Amino acid sequence: MTGQVPQESVLGLLFVIFINDLDDGVGNWISKCADDTKIGGVVDNEVDFQSLQRDLGHSEEWAERWQMEFNADMCEVLHLGRTNQNRMYMVNGSELRNAVEQRDLGITVHSSLKVESHVDRVVKNAFGVLAFINQSIEYRSWDVMLKLYKALVRPILEYGVQFWLPNYRKDVNIIERVQRRFTRMLPGFQHLSYRERLNKIGLYSLEHRRLKGDLIEVFKVMRGIDRVDVDKLFPLRVGKIQTRGHDLRTKGQKFRGNMRGNLFTQRVVTVWNELPVEVVEAGSMVSFKNKLDRYMDGRGMEGYGLSAGRWD
Repeated sequence: MTGQVPQESVLGLLFVIFINDLDDGVGNWISKCADDTKIGGVVDNEVDFQSLQRDLGHSEEWAERWQMEFNADMCEVLHLGRTNQNRMYMVNGSELRNAVEQRDLGITVHSSLKVESHVDRVVKNAFGVLAFINQSIEYRSWDVMLKLYKALVRPILEYGVQFWLPNYRKDVNIIERVQRRFTRMLPGFQHLSYRERLNKIGLYSLEHRRLKGDLIEVFKVMRGIDRVDVDKLFPLRVGKIQTRGHDLRTKGQKFRGNMRGNLFTQRVVTVWNELPVEVVEAGSMVSFKNKLDRYMDGRGMEGYGLSAGRWD
């Protein structure tokens, strides 16, 4: 739509209320934000195509009814899937241009679903903040530098990571390079290996933290802390007598290709199912994290069955 509305503002909240009925009559999924709205769906045939185009037409009618206007020049189509026919869609009588990638809530989504472009962007941002800290801080005690790193740099590399977690070793190493750079900034650490530097200041590798974060998220889903459809995301194994393992083992789904296998709901299944009963049945989030740390430390787990790459 024409114009921009700040999302974190009173005006943004009022605008969200104003567009609350935009999805009435829309058959496909729709995501509404203060300054952006997305409509999408699975398009396998002509019927699916007409359904999605009809929803776009419905949105145009809504905008006309409320005396607003979609800016077709700012609207784009992101086609996903190797067999996608890349059909053309219309808004206000104009064909929407195809986009190679789109940024949504701070995450760059590429049409190939590869995360390389997002990894490059967040790593560049993280290195920029790290350079600012390096130039601005004169008294570089471990305590001060560690707090700055945890507060300003690491969140850039871990925001929304359950969605875009890298599955190629080159991307994993590129991200890890930021923490390597930080640990070398600390006085007296230049002669130590990366592993030794991490142990000395009590940090885990970023790959280790991503694995731990995935398992924590599954625990939150299973315990109802996150309000999502548990049966849809992580259907439990049923119909078989389990002599080993815990009662919250999931069965995953069949898939072809690495991309689908790297989705959060797929990649975490094997690791979650292998967790001991005492870890999965922890009584609280704090207890789960503590038991998970002890289990992962004992197993020497750095990632999904992957080594941590170069440690120097």
